[in-house]
Amino acid sequence: MIARRFALVGNLLLGAVLLLVVWALLVYVASRPACKTLIDLTPQQVNSVDPVTEELLRDLRDKQAIIEFHLFAPPQDPGGAADPAMTQSLAIRRRLVDLTRLLLVRYAYLGGESVQRFDHEFSGAGAQATRDAMGRFDYKFEDAEVLVVAVRMPGKESRHRKLSLVSDLALIDLPNTGVAMPGGTQRMPVPVLKDYRGEQGISSALKSLLVQGIPVAYVLKEYSPTADFDTPADAGYNAFVAALVKSGFEAKFLSLRDGGGVPVDAALVMVLEPSQEFTDRDAQTLFQYVQRGGRLLVNYAWSGVDGWNPTGGKLGELLGYELSEQAVFHLIPDQSRRSQGGGFDGDLGVTKLHLLCNKGHPTTRRLAESGRAMEMQYARWVRERAGAPPDQKREPLLSTHEYGWLAVPGADGFPDYRAPKIQLRPFEVALAIEVPNAGGDAKARPGQAVILGGMVANNAGMKARFGDFAVNVCNWMTERRELLDLPGDAYQTRQLDVQLPQFLRTSNFLIYGVPGTFLALGFVVVMLRRRQ
Repeated sequence: MIARRFALVGNLLLGAVLLLVVWALLVYVASRPACKTLIDLTPQQVNSVDPVTEELLRDLRDKQAIIEFHLFAPPQDPGGAADPAMTQSLAIRRRLVDLTRLLLVRYAYLGGESVQRFDHEFSGAGAQATRDAMGRFDYKFEDAEVLVVAVRMPGKESRHRKLSLVSDLALIDLPNTGVAMPGGTQRMPVPVLKDYRGEQGISSALKSLLVQGIPVAYVLKEYSPTADFDTPADAGYNAFVAALVKSGFEAKFLSLRDGGGVPVDAALVMVLEPSQEFTDRDAQTLFQYVQRGGRLLVNYAWSGVDGWNPTGGKLGELLGYELSEQAVFHLIPDQSRRSQGGGFDGDLGVTKLHLLCNKGHPTTRRLAESGRAMEMQYARWVRERAGAPPDQKREPLLSTHEYGWLAVPGADGFPDYRAPKIQLRPFEVALAIEVPNAGGDAKARPGQAVILGGMVANNAGMKARFGDFAVNVCNWMTERRELLDLPGDAYQTRQLDVQLPQFLRTSNFLIYGVPGTFLALGFVVVMLRRRQ
């Protein structure tokens, strides 16, 4: 009897040990890099970063770059808040510091030994090191909370950028501006932290530091009489120019009427929303610039004004492209009616095109991989011209789906939103053209031209994030490949939004519940065997 009891206890202990071994193996396998998945429980999910950031840090690590993050966060005086607005502002600044610290831990994990973090102290043992860093990066106390991103490539000098946690890494809203108080006074607006954009700001800074020099982008204005570069109106372009400057360009305006040609320092020439054909002389000037290895971006648009829809003219002949005078329309997508024609028509929505991206071209590959929506409204068909020069290479960048058509004017002269009784088809609305260098040297840099048939770079397009594509085109044409980083809005981190009570219950279950379950099962087995 005693031997039998010892055998049962032994079996129980052996079963418990085996179950614990199985549990340990599961934990070990789950911790392997090939099997790991991140469940981010931090606020704002700062430990979950886009694959673009992971790829960037991996490339920098392979290139043996040294990355330094210097966080300057002066101590705050909690008693210095005179009103609720100031109290909330201090709380937001503390929150931004905490979120940035958490995010930098993730960057250090992904970057390995190439990443160094410095959380500077303003008193105590680290005060001298902080003063040295302040002198090195020209930091002053009035700068408040600042993150300095520094990169040193092998054999090159270190470069750095200062990012304000409040201005560059956060979106702060003032929702109750101008609230009246008794006595005729107004209550100060209480700020609200709407979004933390640490990853976007830090990764963009890293990419910009990898690019040497400041390319000059010239905007040719004389063919765009209605283009507005000064106001934030939806049809204006000041947001696009500001985005280029932030990306490291120097923006200047250009006129060809004086006969001076394209300046020698031009890295890129842009023509935004031309409403007339290029003169033969100007077309030749632009084409010769492209033949010398230059870069040209022409962003056409559709207009309801007669004569304001140029089709390419002489420049189109030289570069082998032409545009339709009519806008391209497309059925409004509707999966439930796909078997009956793919969607609806007869509505203004047919003017908005949901586009397919070329997966093989650098300017659109990231768009295609991320699954981000890309749209144009009132775009025009951009196609290869009959008799185009055979030595040039043309590649479509954006195209509609299969249910598109060219708009037909109705009785009132405006386009008819109803689909004509013809076979619908896809249409290309963006084209990349490579032109051989006129120098005759096969190794010389070829020229590049990109022709867009619809507006994405105006302020409305920039607000909708479609203008990122135009900035991407500019970076690609000026060979700033490190900056081809279209944000992936469709990327979803694998995360759980867990509150503190849920987190504690989960922790208790893993610490006590799992082993307790094993013991309970063993006890049940023993009791069942004793009854036999």
